[in-house]
Amino acid sequence: MNDSLSYSVAVIADIHGNVAALKAVIEDLQSQPYDRLVVAGDLVLNGPRPVESLDTIRNLGAPTIYGNADLLVFDEQYSEERLDWVREKLGTDGLSYLKNLPFEHRITPPGGQSPEDDLLIVHATPTDVAGFLVLQPDQDPFRLLTVTPEEEARALLGDAKANLIVAGHLHYASYGVPCGQRYSIIDSVGFPFDGDHRIGYARVWWDGQEWHVENHRLSYDYHKVVEDVRCCGAPFGELSAQRILQTRFRPTM
Repeated sequence: MNDSLSYSVAVIADIHGNVAALKAVIEDLQSQPYDRLVVAGDLVLNGPRPVESLDTIRNLGAPTIYGNADLLVFDEQYSEERLDWVREKLGTDGLSYLKNLPFEHRITPPGGQSPEDDLLIVHATPTDVAGFLVLQPDQDPFRLLTVTPEEEARALLGDAKANLIVAGHLHYASYGVPCGQRYSIIDSVGFPFDGDHRIGYARVWWDGQEWHVENHRLSYDYHKVVEDVRCCGAPFGELSAQRILQTRFRPTM
């Protein structure tokens, strides 16, 4: 818990079934001051341990929202071998949990006014759980994405209002002010895509006037996860192994 005068929120996102990374982040959080923890989606798909990851998240008792990968898993209109593998592992109870998660989580700081002082946490954007809101060209480490045009950014933001919007989804940290709205994207717990093997999360703190973001990165034994995902029987095993090794969404196979 935070014993300082500021109010802070730890935000973790994009675990993707990498329970080893998740547990490393949880351990690191024990040394960080914060008042609340929020889990910002993409919990189980693409890593070797979806059940263990979901159990760990549920045991945190923290507000949790769903991400685009979670939607693929719990929505039966999507049919792929990789989804079926995760669904079979999670079973009815796990799928029901995912299906009942909310889209967003909003926090009004102590003494603050809503919505102008709020911290709004979404997985990707306030209107689209799979949308890409790219903020700055030099913040995309592999130059795979282009900055979102203003008209498209406005549509992705919709009528959302907050002092700061925090999202995951892109798997690398960036910051911008699209259409006048302060917006921060945080690092990934399970699959960093910025050329850095260190996993990440954010601590977001309120100073009485506005929210600030501190990104935290830490090392863990990702080689063990690579071995695990290759041996777990998942149809995405080698692709996920290469994503972890190369820290890229589209690895060179």
